[in-house]
Amino acid sequence: MTYVFAGDRQISVNILKWLVEQGYKPAALLVSEGSTASHADSLIQVSGLAQEFVFKGKEFTTEKGIEVLSGLKPDYIFGIHFPYIIRKEVLTIPRYGFLNLHPAYLPFNKGWHTPSWAILEGTPYGATLHYMSEQLDEGDIIHQKQMDVSPADTA
Repeated sequence: MTYVFAGDRQISVNILKWLVEQGYKPAALLVSEGSTASHADSLIQVSGLAQEFVFKGKEFTTEKGIEVLSGLKPDYIFGIHFPYIIRKEVLTIPRYGFLNLHPAYLPFNKGWHTPSWAILEGTPYGATLHYMSEQLDEGDIIHQKQMDVSPADTA
């Protein structure tokens, strides 16, 4: 399996570390930059990739980025807390799809700050693995897990 990993936050570091420990090193890495890049350095270190296969911020959307990613012919791109909206040119690169692990029980609480919205609006909370589409958090759902939210929970 050839894959590209797109992530930020500690959960993405944990997942990438587990994949690498299982013998699945990514072909390329997409990380955040600037103030949102809270775990970019850790992801780069865990990936063990050469700098030419690490794309920071929106570099993956440039002509060069799309050319490199396409040339890798990935089976999948995995997105874990990746804070960028993905354009069609990138969504069509992986053979089997761009999968996203979203921290909400879709179709509820699309976008960011999902625990806060679930508590505030009283909607179901959980996690969803889904295929990415051109619409934000609207792709076909692969698997979901609902979790209880109690009145004592805070975001």
